[in-house]
Amino acid sequence: MAQLAYVTIAIVAFFLILLPQSYFSESISSHHPGSSSPTQSDVDLLEFPLNLEYLEAEFFLYGSLGYGLDKVNPGLTQGGPSPIGAKKAHLDHFTRDVITQFAWQEVGHLRAIKSTVKGFPRPLLNLSAESFAEVFDSAFGHPLVPPFDPYANSINYLLASYVIPYVGLTGYVGAAPKLQGPVFKSVSFKHNNKKLKI
Repeated sequence: MAQLAYVTIAIVAFFLILLPQSYFSESISSHHPGSSSPTQSDVDLLEFPLNLEYLEAEFFLYGSLGYGLDKVNPGLTQGGPSPIGAKKAHLDHFTRDVITQFAWQEVGHLRAIKSTVKGFPRPLLNLSAESFAEVFDSAFGHPLVPPFDPYANSINYLLASYVIPYVGLTGYVGAAPKLQGPVFKSVSFKHNNKKLKI
């Protein structure tokens, strides 16, 4: 059990290292009280999570259904490249149903953010088993034998699924205090299904 906690911490730390430093820096945009126009800082803070939402949506769609946004809602991709290595996972019926629900929730998250800010095309995502194996090898400090494959079974998929949204939630909680406009704060919190106050 403790070993799983170490793995989780290592994986979360790995993804947090990938966050740009500007994401955590104080806003240099000015905001005039009473103004409903978004600051560039708010737009940036809401656009950044699109990276995570694309990642979550594609991982959950492919894992449960075997296809992604290109089939479900091509307009959300804005012409961005299809993910590398994503495939349908070998899931039991219950897990497949839960992951499918997650997938549709992530599609809704993408729609919510893109209805508020312009956004950008889907980035190239490497969702290959090899990519996940590298992350888990780093977490354990040595190569796993056999290599970790999130698509191999329900347990592996759930382990991989735990990492991605946790990083997203951490990013949202860190960004929330920096959002300046009430509309943007509302979108962020409604989007995360959280009742947080700033």
